[in-house]
Amino acid sequence: MDTWERVEAGMIIAKEGDAGKLADYLRVLKEEDPLARSLLEAYFAIVRSRFPEAARKGRRLLSRVSGDSRLVRFLFNTLGMAYRGMGELEASDNYILKALEISERIGYLAINTKINLLYNRLLRAEYESIYSELAKLNLESATEAGHHAGYLLAIVECVRGRPDSALRRLTFLSELSSEKILWCQCIEIKGLANRLMGKLEEARRLFIESAEAYAGFSSAYSAFPCAKALELSRFAGLEPPPGKLIRRCLALARRGSWGEQAAAQEIDALLEDDDFKASEGLYDAAVSYSRANQPIEAFLVGATAALLAWRTNSPIFPIALKFIAPLAPLHRGFRRDPILGSFLSKIEPLLSDVRVNGVGAGIRANLIASFEIWVNGREIRPFEWYNKKAVRALVYLLLSPKHRLARDHLFYLLWPRKKYIRKNAVLLYEAVSVIRRNLGDRTLLVRKHDFYQLEGDVWTDLGEMESLIRFADSCQESARREELLARARELARGELLPEFPYDPYIDEYRQYYERLRRKVGGNKRVRS
Repeated sequence: MDTWERVEAGMIIAKEGDAGKLADYLRVLKEEDPLARSLLEAYFAIVRSRFPEAARKGRRLLSRVSGDSRLVRFLFNTLGMAYRGMGELEASDNYILKALEISERIGYLAINTKINLLYNRLLRAEYESIYSELAKLNLESATEAGHHAGYLLAIVECVRGRPDSALRRLTFLSELSSEKILWCQCIEIKGLANRLMGKLEEARRLFIESAEAYAGFSSAYSAFPCAKALELSRFAGLEPPPGKLIRRCLALARRGSWGEQAAAQEIDALLEDDDFKASEGLYDAAVSYSRANQPIEAFLVGATAALLAWRTNSPIFPIALKFIAPLAPLHRGFRRDPILGSFLSKIEPLLSDVRVNGVGAGIRANLIASFEIWVNGREIRPFEWYNKKAVRALVYLLLSPKHRLARDHLFYLLWPRKKYIRKNAVLLYEAVSVIRRNLGDRTLLVRKHDFYQLEGDVWTDLGEMESLIRFADSCQESARREELLARARELARGELLPEFPYDPYIDEYRQYYERLRRKVGGNKRVRS
């Protein structure tokens, strides 16, 4: 067997979800093929939802796989999934597109790579485009790609408010005996479909079954279905998941990435007896889900926070309302939810008012055509700062999804040739201090756990362009859709951050921006 064949064999074991069997296989590879072992370790870190670890291990292997296109394709896909799990969808897109280019060139598993790319659209809430793209592919349901397509379509059907159609999409579940991870994912969505149909006891059972299976192979994602089961326990009076399972899921989630930590926040909030305090915890969890690019959980948990805040007259209510307002049009199917549906219908006029009023005070930045930034209406002039690394750090935070970056990642972006050790970490602290001082409010840039993030209302023209395209994609009226796309085209009249011509990180976003341009302007390049 060559290295690729050993990697393929390891992937089959990983998909079965047998952690012990995979550990034994990796021990054998330590002597026989260290490269195959390292590639599988990066991949299995993704299976366990340890995405920063997967990205770190994967990047170290790039120079070692250049001689084999199959290994390069596999590693690019792995890095794409790792960055997706970290919330950096633009970087994820770029790696998966490189994998797709190789797949098409060597004629190997291109369809699987296309499906992998569609998962990124799911996290951007581009539900209708997923539906249309999968219709074009016309996949056979009995294939691996067909199974993943069925899973994605089931999610879209739930978002559309068609849970019965979602269940029909999942009829292949009995065929997944060798794909334990996908089986866990499908069981969770089957639980969501049953919840939307009012079959709450069955939904609870499925969520617990999914959580137990994920926990069985030490996946931090187990907290997602566990939290969904707890929602039903709290709001429908059903029996909660076993305490041992809850503790196991929490322990795993706290070693996971942003999304898993958000699920842990939700679990903690749902275990809080006081509704007033629970609404605050659920709102924090919803914001964390949003930062992790988990739009379905962000909306459902944000709406749940608003519901509890409404009941308890909590000051969180208007804040939660503002949070879910832009998500509500993308998730209209949840108006049929037996727990949240009537409440969402009741507050729809309030949500419409919030959407019409637009963005309030906070950070506003133009990234297209020229870099300009205002804080609470006051213009900031970054190019006059003495610390140029601080300028780039601010730009990176404005670009990054949810305006959040891991501290070590931000450090290596600014000082790629230095080691992130205590002696050098002071450089990052100095850059952050410069940003805070010039923003005029230290609370606008905060450190949470191992991340720096911009807080409050943060608006960028690039983010607005992305939102307009997403809303247009979900719009049923052609005139309204064209209006939204026209507004997006107006924003696309210029290059992205032309003041920073030679920056690899910004270049990744330029590639993403060009894809957005093509989406709103056809194949022709939009001219400034």
